[in-house]
Amino acid sequence: MEASTAEPAYLYQYTPGSQPAECAAQSADPDATIFRSVEWSPDGTMLAASTDSNALRLYDLNDLVTRYSENAALNATLAEHAQIAHGGPLLSYAWYPYMSRHDAATCCVAESVRDHPVQLRDTGSGGVRASYAACNDKDVLLSASAVAFSRDARSIYAGYAGHIARFDVQRPGLPVDLELTSPSRRSRDGMKGIVSCLAAGAMLACGTFGGQLALHSAGSGLRVWRVPDAYRGGGVTELRWAPNGVHVWAGSRHSRSIVAWDVRDLRGPWAVVERDCLTPQRMQFGFDATGRHLAAGEMDGRVAIHDIDAPERDPVRLQAHADLVAAVSPHPYYPLLATASGQRRFGPAAPAPANCVRVWSLPAGYHDSAAPGEMTRLNQFMADCMSVGALRGFKHFSAYIRSREEIVLRVFKDPDNPPRSDLVPICSSTVHEHLHRVHAGDETKQLIAGARGRLAQPFDVSDASLAADAQGVNFLIAGYQRYRCPYVWLRTDHERLVQLDAGELLDRDAPVELNTINCWRNYDIRPWDVIVEIVCYALDPWPENPFAIDYAYFDKIPIEERVVATGAMLEFLRRAYLRRYFCSEILLEDIKRLQRQHFHCLNALREYQQSAVVPRD
Repeated sequence: MEASTAEPAYLYQYTPGSQPAECAAQSADPDATIFRSVEWSPDGTMLAASTDSNALRLYDLNDLVTRYSENAALNATLAEHAQIAHGGPLLSYAWYPYMSRHDAATCCVAESVRDHPVQLRDTGSGGVRASYAACNDKDVLLSASAVAFSRDARSIYAGYAGHIARFDVQRPGLPVDLELTSPSRRSRDGMKGIVSCLAAGAMLACGTFGGQLALHSAGSGLRVWRVPDAYRGGGVTELRWAPNGVHVWAGSRHSRSIVAWDVRDLRGPWAVVERDCLTPQRMQFGFDATGRHLAAGEMDGRVAIHDIDAPERDPVRLQAHADLVAAVSPHPYYPLLATASGQRRFGPAAPAPANCVRVWSLPAGYHDSAAPGEMTRLNQFMADCMSVGALRGFKHFSAYIRSREEIVLRVFKDPDNPPRSDLVPICSSTVHEHLHRVHAGDETKQLIAGARGRLAQPFDVSDASLAADAQGVNFLIAGYQRYRCPYVWLRTDHERLVQLDAGELLDRDAPVELNTINCWRNYDIRPWDVIVEIVCYALDPWPENPFAIDYAYFDKIPIEERVVATGAMLEFLRRAYLRRYFCSEILLEDIKRLQRQHFHCLNALREYQQSAVVPRD
């Protein structure tokens, strides 16, 4: 096996003022159609533009981007790849977050059309893949004014007048959740009016035409605040999460400002940049690949590029069109900027329309970094690994946190006799010290007491100890930033598990070739997907359920820790069950049994707390 090496990645960083911008491509002819928005696909090879003729135009720019990356000449005409017509105004659309032109299944957009359900459209054929409908309490179809995918691409969020819905992408039809944004029409609480825009990040950011903003998270409801009167204009029409994940930028119609809010402190705006938008139509803005510059269109045909690290600086302006710039979209990887122009003009003196879509090549230099999308996914992958490393009680394996970028997965060779270091965790003695003050029954006391005995030494995760471990097969799962992708290394049993070709030498430092790791860049791969493949790789024959529970472990720990441990394990099993592995039915039975044990222990602990006597001084 040969080690998989990763070439260093480079992003372009915008360097304003070094040289003029160049128009790299333009739509064929000036069009009377007004362009409302434009958006690059997540893989940076296609461009989607919505028009007031109720159509979504798709442009294939793979050749242009390839020529740009090879420093070839740029002077192309944008040719339509497809055009998706609709039976009403197209109010909002969103690309599938993990779209790749090499995987046809991911080439789709979610759309919201007036008086229609939310639809998932194929960008190749224009056909409808799925429909997602929400109805009010009178069973009347709601019309979504904004749509957005969740970061993990499993859900579609839709904003309505007074409602926010969440749909499961894999389950077309009715929403999984449909929440009111306000308790009632007369109530002053909550968020009032039509939800005009959505932006998915760590939380769902929502904006309304009434000038209100809100952060929505599952189980926590809405955290609502208003845009100050000085910046409110005619209502919020555009929301974007900054790449740092803590700042939400909001733009309003009839307003001269784009306002940023720090979600950790919502008492006032974090930053404000100027933008000429004295019009009732939406005007789109966006961030470049490095996350440092914000590009926004203006009414005089120029694009203003702001440095958000120093918002007090004057922006650099590019004369992009002869008319209002309705939309801008920076390329996710290269310094290419897509712009679209157009506004309605009336009267005999109105100039001839010159609306078009253009792609600009901006002056830039190399910036050593990784693609923001990959780094975000890698950070989420390692965060999930850390949560797995905090769990105990699996029959076939145990995970240990070694560093911020590493966990050790130990697959037990004899699951019926796991090593002692995996049996008993460090536990609190608070409950044991107060058992004599408890007026609970004997059964509750015995349940609370749990197992007593000497504590086993924790497992040593150093390389030397892993190599000398005879009771388990040890794997290192790491998400190093320089590789921009997780890898798995085998630390024991190389001779048994590594298959070599004739004459090939054993390389103990080469990563293990796993299907889940090879597919990580193109698919939504989670740590539990990798764990399933590792356990089946290490054990022969495969276990019926790689996530089988060692119930004896939970019987050996005190009840106060048992309640927490079973609750955490249930959340993990829920996530694993939703992945629909070959062992899903067995997983469901484990979930039911562990739920019963969890609530039994919770009731016993509550009885203990209610019957405890407070000692006198």
